[in-house]
Amino acid sequence: AKRIIRLTTAVGEKINHDPETNEYLRLYFLSDYNVSLAETIIPAAEVSQHISTAGTEASGTSNMKFQMNGCLILGTWDGANIEIAEETGV
Repeated sequence: AKRIIRLTTAVGEKINHDPETNEYLRLYFLSDYNVSLAETIIPAAEVSQHISTAGTEASGTSNMKFQMNGCLILGTWDGANIEIAEETGV
């Protein structure tokens, strides 16, 4: 998970500072993520990344909301993510 975060940070630095892409694509990390913030960002999100230790962290409710809004989910293959994939025909 740490390598994925490092990679995502490096890609974010590149696209956020590239004059050819930063007008169309931005990567943000949100601190102090909570329900109020989720209500604002979930309807507008295109990609949700949730990398957890399989079987030890909950991700279901948020990822289900992201999926219902057509968002791509990048996450650990366990729990709710398996259920989401089964229900959406993946």
